[in-house]
Amino acid sequence: MRLLTLAALGLGLVGCAPYPAYRTVQPEAELRVLDAQGRPLAGATVTLIAHAHPTPFEQSRETRTTDADGIARFDSRHEWQAEVLFLHGRLDYYWEWCVTAPGRITALLSFATPMQLRLLPGASEPCPAPRR
Repeated sequence: MRLLTLAALGLGLVGCAPYPAYRTVQPEAELRVLDAQGRPLAGATVTLIAHAHPTPFEQSRETRTTDADGIARFDSRHEWQAEVLFLHGRLDYYWEWCVTAPGRITALLSFATPMQLRLLPGASEPCPAPRR
């Protein structure tokens, strides 16, 4: 029994040791924004927001403005991180879009790329403030 307890304790300590991991913290992404009639919407503000489960905090956000074709492009970013296994696993990154334009209803939606979005007329609100 004592040996089993020592083994479990040793494995627990090893699981808490940090290890290097090369992670995608932002994927290469593209979002095309259209008006209600399906025409490209230049000048819309597109924000790509990164989260990592199980943390409740935002990891990063990057903002671009759509071009004449209504497209906002984001380069991928990768970085080495020191990770520690949590009881519920490692950090899993996921992303969401926030799109705003004057006179258009703000859109907050799950990440997909490439993606197309129609912004409808209405009151624009700023993207939600980061949770840190």
